[in-house]
Amino acid sequence: MQNAQQAKLKGRWLTSADLPAVMALLADEALTQAAGLTLAPDPALRQWAVINWLQERYLWGLWAGAQLVGVIATFPLAEAEWALGYLLAPAWQGHGLMTAAVATFLRANPTLALVAEVAATNRASQRVLEHNGFQRQKQGTVFTYRHGQE
Repeated sequence: MQNAQQAKLKGRWLTSADLPAVMALLADEALTQAAGLTLAPDPALRQWAVINWLQERYLWGLWAGAQLVGVIATFPLAEAEWALGYLLAPAWQGHGLMTAAVATFLRANPTLALVAEVAATNRASQRVLEHNGFQRQKQGTVFTYRHGQE
């Protein structure tokens, strides 16, 4: 089933035309909280932020046909360093799909130096990063991983 689901998923940079799909996915508060994503409680402010993210090309979408089922996000941290985050709709979790999606994202963006922070209790997300060559740098209640830095 894993390979069949992976074959169904297509990834690409999201655009302003994808705004309704992104807003629908981010409306799942439990999903965004599990991903460590803090969104503005005001819907208009949340939409404004997402519009800006789309314009800056910070969001890469995972599509199953016409349905957006996941997002990989990159945000600038410092010169040549980017924060990485991701989320996947619950129905698609637990099959290695985000691991494969992050691998595809890394191949498509090989020059990005990435940093990801993951809750110590989120073992699944830690495995996504570890399987994709990220190195754990810090431990505590939040683990910090790095990829693509010397």
